[in-house]
Amino acid sequence: MSGRSDDGGMRCFHLAGHGGLKGAVREVAENVSKHTFVFRTDVKSYYASINHSILMEIVGKYVCDEAVKCLLWGYLRRFVSDGGVYLDITKGITYGCPLSPLIGALFLKPLDDRMAQLGCFFLRYMDDWVILAPTRWKLRKAIKATNEVMNELKVLKHPEKTFIGRIASGFDFLGYWFSTSGLGIARKTVERMRENVARLYEHGAPNERIEAYFQRWWRWVKGGISVKLLRVIPLSETQLEIGLTRPPGSRVGGLGMLTDECSFDGFWG
Repeated sequence: MSGRSDDGGMRCFHLAGHGGLKGAVREVAENVSKHTFVFRTDVKSYYASINHSILMEIVGKYVCDEAVKCLLWGYLRRFVSDGGVYLDITKGITYGCPLSPLIGALFLKPLDDRMAQLGCFFLRYMDDWVILAPTRWKLRKAIKATNEVMNELKVLKHPEKTFIGRIASGFDFLGYWFSTSGLGIARKTVERMRENVARLYEHGAPNERIEAYFQRWWRWVKGGISVKLLRVIPLSETQLEIGLTRPPGSRVGGLGMLTDECSFDGFWG
């Protein structure tokens, strides 16, 4: 949702017209070379973990109109029946509601404010965020502050999506792979694409439909990102390179090369 560079400037990526996911990706890619260490994480079961009372305390800092706050309480409060007994739900917001992304973005505003005081590079897109730091000391300080805010908000880090280490080792964020050698596609992004293609094969989809799906995926990969930024895609135990200088059909690790005019032919390996 928001990013803060070392010069203190704030940009909101989650809101419409402010760069979106690809804007966030570009911002991180442009800053990885300026730092050495990274902390990347997100919130486990984010929407389901949002505490209503804590949320309304945060809302109260920005909304003074009592009628609006009553409407928000109506959006949050709901009851479920359990064997004839109605239970008052005090945690979690509704998936699919147009208001939920805004509420979800606002709930982590205390984290944005805390990170603004530390002088590290910080970027958040909804409940995914990354912190880049030049020294271990600054990174530890940022991690400690993050843990304190998350305890206050009563939410938990997702253990499988948390990474602390050197930027040179590379890290995933928002479907892309970042390292000091350049920007690539995250392994999970490629694996999900391959799973979707396998599903299409299993359902007997014609080659034209599979090719069309792959081209849509590739356009999403490139959309808003300079192809020149793309370097290496980690994929299982092989590496699939991206570059404009390789001829179509070249092979790396048994997988076809992706070029600006890439085709699915040969990619399946």
